[in-house]
Amino acid sequence: MADSGTERTADLSGLTVIEAAATPAGAFAASLFADFGGRVVVCEPPGGSPLRRLGGEVVRRVWWPIVARNKLSLAVDADRPEASAIVDRLLERAAVVVRDAGSPAAWQGRAAPRARPPLDLMLHAPGADRPDLWKWSTAPELAAAATGMVALTGHPGRPAMQPEFPLAEYSAGLLAAAGALFELRAAGLAGRGANPLAMGMHEALLRMNEWQLAVAAITGQAEPRNGNRFPMNSNIGNVFRTRDGKLLTVSAATPSVADRLLNMIGGPALRDDPRFRTTADRQRNMDALDLVIAEWMARHDGEEAMRLVRENDVVVGPLCDAGDLLRDPHVAAREDVVWVDDGSGETLPQPAVLPKIAGMGARVRRAGPTIGADSDAVLHDLGFDDGEIAGFRRTGAVWR
Repeated sequence: MADSGTERTADLSGLTVIEAAATPAGAFAASLFADFGGRVVVCEPPGGSPLRRLGGEVVRRVWWPIVARNKLSLAVDADRPEASAIVDRLLERAAVVVRDAGSPAAWQGRAAPRARPPLDLMLHAPGADRPDLWKWSTAPELAAAATGMVALTGHPGRPAMQPEFPLAEYSAGLLAAAGALFELRAAGLAGRGANPLAMGMHEALLRMNEWQLAVAAITGQAEPRNGNRFPMNSNIGNVFRTRDGKLLTVSAATPSVADRLLNMIGGPALRDDPRFRTTADRQRNMDALDLVIAEWMARHDGEEAMRLVRENDVVVGPLCDAGDLLRDPHVAAREDVVWVDDGSGETLPQPAVLPKIAGMGARVRRAGPTIGADSDAVLHDLGFDDGEIAGFRRTGAVWR
């Protein structure tokens, strides 16, 4: 890693963010603020954040320490009248409030008691903002299905495949956090309050999958599922299994790379085969070509195949699983994985803070806190004394 010589405080160290979200989209947006030094206060309702209860036992054990890393936990029942003083002071300090449809009502549309209220960053499920125009379920779990992406995922003639990770939510969280920073910057330059920002969890993938709409408008129909081949792609591209069971992905996106691939596999005879000589020929006979490549892969172990493709300057790479990544020297050298105490004394891997910005002190300072671990510290920082904090606990406004 490049050394800039000096490390400065993470640039968001003066930014306070309230996280009152019940979905991964909002939590991930807030995580990005926290990674870069923002003071993120997770306001946990009675029972704790719903995010603590997502997934099975193993997922719950490891996911919260990651998604809530670098954050502070305040166990506050914001909907109780007795908590209004806490809510008011938090809003006075905050630059951003991250919320969604599952947020406690106290945070929804609540104006801060100051001239310039915090930016209201709202992430919603498909149709939740306009149910009059959306006839289907507004469950956030269906965000990916509402983007057009899932319709393209899978093999021809078979059911579509829903990715079992929060791709739509995390993509939306990323764009929402970026949008919030854009608006805070614009508001600061103009000397005005920040305008609210709302984003659908499905909209980020719609942006990433932008080509599909233009193609449908031109051809009059949506692109179908095409397995491992990119729709509309006439180039060679698929995933193949080696003799020792490794999976390798092949991409020959230009005629020169395709020629080198075919020459490596079958020599000039295969390269000049009339079925595969040109891009148009290959497009008409792609199934037959896949069989030829698959047979070659099946005769080679993964390491041998990778040696040959490097020697022949062919674009082929391994499909890495989590075990591969934990052992990969390149990932280790880039410090893309860090090991963090999960709060119970066990050290577990987490993705590093990304992007890496030279000289910035952005790092994983601690894993996600236990419920209410920072309640007293946050309340003291807001100016409440021990007697007032005890009073909040007696009324249930602070429940842990």
